[in-house]
Amino acid sequence: MRQGTSSTRLLFSAFAVIVFMVLVFLLSRPFAGWLFFNKGDEKGLLSAAKFDPENATYYYLLGRFYNLSIQSHDLKKAAEFYTRSLELNPLQAGVWIDLSKILQTAGKKEAAEYALERAIKLNPRDTALMWEAGTFWLINGNTEKAVSMLSQYLLLRPDKQTGVYDLCFKLGLTNDYLLERVVPVSYEFRSAYLNYLLQTKRADEAVEIWNSLDKQKIEKDIFISYVNFLINNSMYEKATSVWKDITSKIEGFEDTDEAFQLWNPGFENEIFNGGFDWTINETEGVDVYIDDIVRMAGSRSLGVTFDGQHNPGIVIARQVVRARPSSLYHMRSYIKTEGLTTKNGILMNVQGHNCKGLGKNSAVVTGTTFWKEVTIDFEAPSECNAVLISFIRERSSKLDNKIEGTAWIDGITLKQDTNLPKIISEKP
Repeated sequence: MRQGTSSTRLLFSAFAVIVFMVLVFLLSRPFAGWLFFNKGDEKGLLSAAKFDPENATYYYLLGRFYNLSIQSHDLKKAAEFYTRSLELNPLQAGVWIDLSKILQTAGKKEAAEYALERAIKLNPRDTALMWEAGTFWLINGNTEKAVSMLSQYLLLRPDKQTGVYDLCFKLGLTNDYLLERVVPVSYEFRSAYLNYLLQTKRADEAVEIWNSLDKQKIEKDIFISYVNFLINNSMYEKATSVWKDITSKIEGFEDTDEAFQLWNPGFENEIFNGGFDWTINETEGVDVYIDDIVRMAGSRSLGVTFDGQHNPGIVIARQVVRARPSSLYHMRSYIKTEGLTTKNGILMNVQGHNCKGLGKNSAVVTGTTFWKEVTIDFEAPSECNAVLISFIRERSSKLDNKIEGTAWIDGITLKQDTNLPKIISEKP
């Protein structure tokens, strides 16, 4: 009886030893693989894959090593190891992407597209992957798939609109196609697309998208940017039409049929800082503001204060005004000053806008004066459809050049004058 018990114990011990050795063997292989993996070099990764051949990670890392290594760069080996990794674990979106890129480089477009589509199915809301897929399909001529992906990409990454539009235009897509298939229909995206067109100087496309915008939602910044763009490109008729259309809907602004006139000549209304309104500038040592206490007429004037510590050359205020070519004009304004130092005080200037042949200054106003009238008589050049009116202080070259004091501007008028030819001809 004791002998049988001893035999049983011996057999059990032997079985336990065998099981232990098998477990040690099985566990030691991935452990050995992990040890070799920690070396991080080619030999270590190959050894890790040898000791743990069912671990997809080691094959992915080997593929990545041969893909990115400078000294051991080998795209064929990289593709083989990526493929082996995916055979073991096909749910790795990143590996499908890397394999797709290698296949693209090798010119295997169909295989690259298959790998890319597998990655998208695994991670359909990955914006980096959307961009990768969209660019791949655009470059390879599959426009339908590309724009479908890029339109989804824009909804998730509206901050990347510039890159998408750049790519589409470089590959020859038309503005109509982008509006129909790529740019989302919401005002936010359409107005951002308009901004892109303005920045890239695409005039015809900008006009088209402006016409499609909901004018009830137009914001001041995009309105002024668009009108500035039209003016700067000498599209005065279009700019005038847009200006009148939008400003006529603003409470407090008077609608008028006359395009050839100053806008907001007495600074009575809000200043748009662009378009056909005044653009106001400031610089260090110069404070420009609306004054509702000191004024010549109406309820407000434009004030400017100099701190006495600087010698600025500054265009204080400027406005683009439509003009009739070869017509004669009389411009007048009133300037009040208080303790304005230096001989370089405030003056009025007119010059052609996007045209040559016109540049005239009024007399300079300095010191302390009470609403002094300054005038300029001029003829618009034959090729000139707009003039630029400015109030400026020119930088002084004198030693005593730090300007101090305050000036006010008000009562500005610009009128076409049929009597000027006789007046001008009589001047010596």
